[in-house]
Amino acid sequence: MQKISPEIEEYLETIYRLKEKGKTAKTGEVAKELGISAPSVSEMFDKLAKAGLITYDHYKGASITKKGEEIGKSVLRKHRLIEKLLMFLGVNGSRVHREACELEHVVSNDVENAIRRKLSSDTHWIGRRNTVRLTEMRDEEKGRIAFIMAGVGATQRLADMGLTPGSDVKILRVSNYGGPINLSVRGSILALGQGVASKVFVEVRGHRKHHHRIV
Repeated sequence: MQKISPEIEEYLETIYRLKEKGKTAKTGEVAKELGISAPSVSEMFDKLAKAGLITYDHYKGASITKKGEEIGKSVLRKHRLIEKLLMFLGVNGSRVHREACELEHVVSNDVENAIRRKLSSDTHWIGRRNTVRLTEMRDEEKGRIAFIMAGVGATQRLADMGLTPGSDVKILRVSNYGGPINLSVRGSILALGQGVASKVFVEVRGHRKHHHRIV
């Protein structure tokens, strides 16, 4: 496979995201993530397996190979960097993820490095660089919700739990292997799944040691 298409990159990024969360990339799970049919995912899994990008068992799901992981990890890294760039530029929170999904496939490695250097050196970014996904926070960290990047339904469900822009949150415990995140908000203790938690962006209070690198 000489050229990796955006579609294949999207699959590998999704499989790698699931691996990060400690989840198995089963057909149904990937179909749900990408909003497509399970048979379409199975067909693509067969192609990816033939290309040596994953190993695939029809019952156990897909496991990404070293070759596939290099691609998936690179695309995800660019996605997250573009999100930070768009936040820096003041793009509306609800558009950030959607725009990053489009741009991640066309940004070259040279441009990626240039963006990273710019964000790391620009003094105007210092006040925003501690804005991270809820899933990137650690035990005992506190912060204030900056924005929520989800659909209307998910945003409303989060609001019903007290998770709205401007709300103060404290992480009580981050579970390993993709388990729920336990946090305190508005006097209540909640357990949020990784999927919905990843849509909540928080401006973390204090100095985040070892987290200055833009990834």
